[in-house]
Amino acid sequence: MRLLTGSDYAPFTDAAWSQQGMVTELVEAALALSPEPESHDIEWLDDWSVHLDLIREKHADMGFPWFRPDCDTYQQDDARCVDFHFSDPVVDLVILLFVRADNEFAFEKDADVSGRVLCRPAGYFTHDLDRPDRKWISNNLITLRQPATPRECFDLLMSGEVDAVAVNEFLGVQQMFAADLTEEVVPLSRPVSTQSLHVVISKTHWRGTALLYRFNAGLAKLKQTDRYTEIVSRHLSIYWDQLKG
Repeated sequence: MRLLTGSDYAPFTDAAWSQQGMVTELVEAALALSPEPESHDIEWLDDWSVHLDLIREKHADMGFPWFRPDCDTYQQDDARCVDFHFSDPVVDLVILLFVRADNEFAFEKDADVSGRVLCRPAGYFTHDLDRPDRKWISNNLITLRQPATPRECFDLLMSGEVDAVAVNEFLGVQQMFAADLTEEVVPLSRPVSTQSLHVVISKTHWRGTALLYRFNAGLAKLKQTDRYTEIVSRHLSIYWDQLKG
């Protein structure tokens, strides 16, 4: 089997990271526990923008890690829902609002963001900002800025051009340390959403449903063991130690 992923997404996937990342190690462990496991190779391609097309065209059998839109309710027509099988969740991520420490920004209820300017990099999902019970974008309740990179979002935050950066907790904290903003920026405690990372398989793959079943079976076995928690905890420990160092 050919698996496709990319770097620069620590602690989840990175060719230079321990075991090439948390999700990489979890995926390989799940495959090893799947019914009738078969050999596989991982291809590393850092241009994430072409991954889904390559998987769609079956240049790779599986790809990871990818967020899943809400394919069960209001996003059935999303291209990812139409074209891909999603595995069971491999890991869950909390999406937070990162704000300036000197900005009185309360986020106790959704109405608190009305009129605010949020930032999320271009190409990142926005479905959690516009779900049926929270039409922040559709109803023009917020202004969404979408620069090219997370660093640009934090630059806009510090210049006062946006009120908050809405990204996952790992990416946000990483950017805080990288830009030496640990005193100037804080994450708000209430999550915007919880999103999960998945393996994706093209629905037109001739073995797509079989591959999905086998991976999910292996992942279920893995989650029943202490090894799953050990892998996640070890990578998180490495990640936080590196940031603090």
